[in-house]
Amino acid sequence: MLETLISWSLLPLGVVLGLALAKRGAVDLGDGPAAGPPSTDLPLRRDEDTVELQLTLGSLFRKRGELDRAIQLHEAVIARPGLNVEEAAAARLELAQDFLKGGVMDRAEQLLNELIGRGLHLEAALELLLDLHEQGRDWPQAMSTAGRLQSVQGRSQARRIAHHHCELAENARHEGQLGVARERAEKALASDRDCARASLLLAALAEADQDWPTAIRCASRAIEQDRRYLPDVLPVLRRCFDQLDDDAGYAQFLDDAEADHPDSMAVALAKAERLAARAEDAQAYLAARLLKTPGWRGLLFWIDAAMPGYDTAGALTTAFRKRLDAQPRYSCSSCGLKPGVLFWQCPGCKQWATIAPVRDDL
Repeated sequence: MLETLISWSLLPLGVVLGLALAKRGAVDLGDGPAAGPPSTDLPLRRDEDTVELQLTLGSLFRKRGELDRAIQLHEAVIARPGLNVEEAAAARLELAQDFLKGGVMDRAEQLLNELIGRGLHLEAALELLLDLHEQGRDWPQAMSTAGRLQSVQGRSQARRIAHHHCELAENARHEGQLGVARERAEKALASDRDCARASLLLAALAEADQDWPTAIRCASRAIEQDRRYLPDVLPVLRRCFDQLDDDAGYAQFLDDAEADHPDSMAVALAKAERLAARAEDAQAYLAARLLKTPGWRGLLFWIDAAMPGYDTAGALTTAFRKRLDAQPRYSCSSCGLKPGVLFWQCPGCKQWATIAPVRDDL
């Protein structure tokens, strides 16, 4: 059954190849007295077409998850006598992708390093080698390869390198090496001054040191760098202002944030929570905001404030809140993955800093 499906999938390739060869034959052989002897390069062309067809078929097998067959085909191409340099390099690149997808990292790395050492398919090989190092969480090697790729492509890899530094900072932080973590986070900012993740890391390290002003400064900078992370940054700021017993400073920050981000329900909820804690009219404030920017969590807060103590209101908001909590909090802007927690590198598309909190619109 599988062989039949493969045969049908290759039928268009066979038709195109047959037409191409027929056309070449007509051109080479001619049709009148002026026609010369048959071209001697026709068998060579057929061999080249066969190699290309095998590479294409092997790639198809890999995409279908049939890695054993992909590897067999690509190894068979490499073993063919008379391969030119370009064909051999293309086959090795395909085989490296087979091994990479199959998790055979050492064989993939060996093939890619061979290609890079010879300067063949350099950009593609460096891209794959960088993916390999990131999968293996070998961040120093990833940074080195990203630097080489940057020089070959002529396109900046600063954002990616900054996240490599952040990964090393996270590792050091978990091991209790806070000084090393801080140094790595600073290097991330030196690589990419818009790296909000590095600022959040520095804020967390400052909070651990009870350096509240520095934590506030770093967290505020993260919002300036990437406003998408406002919902994650606001709790940090509230804790730090509370530790400083600076309610006026927190109120001023929220007013400024609302002016800068008038459509942010996260800021509106933070202001409403502060007003409710001070026994002020959070309900009226939130009602006005909901008319401008409707949001589920804002509506639930308003119901609780409007009908305190009512069993029906409590049951209603509890049911809605359970439904909301079951939904993903984050979304990837590149591939659409919706995880429940924040990943700085998307598990789906492997892009960096594409996952952010989802909007809470009604």
